[in-house]
Amino acid sequence: MILQAAYIPFLQPMPTVAQWWWLLLIPACAAISVTWKAVRLDTLEHFWRETITMTVHSVLAMAALAAALMVLLRVVIPMLPMP
Repeated sequence: MILQAAYIPFLQPMPTVAQWWWLLLIPACAAISVTWKAVRLDTLEHFWRETITMTVHSVLAMAALAAALMVLLRVVIPMLPMP
């Protein structure tokens, strides 16, 4: 067995965030929402309300897509006939 002092990027996950990587979706969506709304809004009167709304919608959409993909992989595909 070969001992390595460091991890290999893209082949081995970081040991600190390996189990909780999906939580990085929230700050990523928040950063994208802040940037998008800062560029697209004419006035910044409702900036934070619209940014939070867009962030919540993005996170919920990702969660719904993940749930739909899980149902597809665990329920629908096993029911298909084998050739």
